[in-house]
Amino acid sequence: MVDQNIPLHETFAPEVAAALIDLAQLAQYTGSTTIENLDTIAGKMLARLLVLCSAQRGAVLLGVDERLQPELHATHHKISRALALHDIDEETAHALLSALSMNNSSMKPDPELVCWLTYRISLGEFLLERGHFSDDILSPHEIEKLPSDDYAPLLVRRPLDALLVLGWTAKDDNECASVVERGHHLLPYVIDAIGAVIVGILQVERIHELEAARIRDSLREMELLKAELLGTVSHELRSPLASIKGYAATLLRHERRISREERHQFLLAISEASDRLEIIIQRLLEVSQLDTGEVTIDRAPVDMVYLVKESIATIEESISEIQPSRFIFKLSLEHADGAPASSVPLISADQRRMREVMDDLLENAVKFSPGGGVIKVILRPVTQVQMALPESSEDDQQAVHISRKMLEILVCDNGMGIPAEHLERIFDRFHRVDTRLIREVNGLGLGLTICKRIVEMHDGIIWAENRPNGVGSIFHVRLPIDEIPGM
Repeated sequence: MVDQNIPLHETFAPEVAAALIDLAQLAQYTGSTTIENLDTIAGKMLARLLVLCSAQRGAVLLGVDERLQPELHATHHKISRALALHDIDEETAHALLSALSMNNSSMKPDPELVCWLTYRISLGEFLLERGHFSDDILSPHEIEKLPSDDYAPLLVRRPLDALLVLGWTAKDDNECASVVERGHHLLPYVIDAIGAVIVGILQVERIHELEAARIRDSLREMELLKAELLGTVSHELRSPLASIKGYAATLLRHERRISREERHQFLLAISEASDRLEIIIQRLLEVSQLDTGEVTIDRAPVDMVYLVKESIATIEESISEIQPSRFIFKLSLEHADGAPASSVPLISADQRRMREVMDDLLENAVKFSPGGGVIKVILRPVTQVQMALPESSEDDQQAVHISRKMLEILVCDNGMGIPAEHLERIFDRFHRVDTRLIREVNGLGLGLTICKRIVEMHDGIIWAENRPNGVGSIFHVRLPIDEIPGM
């Protein structure tokens, strides 16, 4: 204990002041360092303590407070880990902790004439992973509170201590008592500074653990995406390739037996399968180009009414032979208040890319509406309110609301809808809702991804929701209505 009646400047003021400055610098440096430098920082902290206390050897250990968790202390021979060591090994340091009282006490010289002092610093509670210490365990009560996710780290909140061990080489008992008394007197003045350095080290370690966990999760997601990609692409390629191979093999083996009409049908089937292969390859290439920024937008005035009519006519023609009269397509123009309109504003966009977006959205509505029905496209001007930060960087500046005129395109179907948990992920690459119907639908799962990229390149937004009546879904696309020069 420090004698509060003895002012610091009358004893070791210069030494303590210099130590506090050095420890403060270490604490500040810890806040901006990386995991690779933590051992060096911990070593410098211990070295500074040894100089302050004139000790020749020492250790800084981290451990749970067995006074608050006696069941851990009773079942473990070691509940701490070494943060820094000097002229003492970790096994010896732990042996000393067992031999010495943990209440800031000292021990008489051992046969090698070394006397020791231990000092405890309470660091508060920390959220630790199981295995943070070498023989760490969890109680049954703690295990019940753990998350059920197999990949989630096993975490437990525990009070953590820093345990200082200092050693001196002494000639006799009197000298031992003197150096230990010096240590007891000086350490309380720098305990807070030591704790700040150690807490900084623990925070950097925790940040590193979280970043490592994030990287592991990202790698795991990448591996799952690769596996899904290989499975999806393999399936999509296998079907047309099997058709091509089957029809070609039949033509080669039975050429003379097959009539001209049958040969024509076989060749048509081969041509259709080849077209499917071409589309698959084009989609994969397009996603790659969008990811690498190779796709550019060639803006020009675009009449979305005309473009949507073209897209509807194309898809009606493509399904007329396969599913005649099964779908009815409707196009409605509205004012902002929902009243019928005869026209909507033009937009500045890449006409070819916007046609691709409309084709994908209409094909998607057809694919996932097994019962057919009405597919309705609505065009209307809307006002999009966005939050934006002012250009000034003054602290008292607040975000402002900016209104922007946009053209909204809605594609409404009466299909199966989208499960709520998938609404935010349907625009991810290769993402497909896992239902029997969707597994039977051909496609790479890239159409909506491409739509989202193209819309965002036009400074627009796209999202999906289920219809209020619970039957079908609605895809929203909003694109800016900018002033078009000369219009």
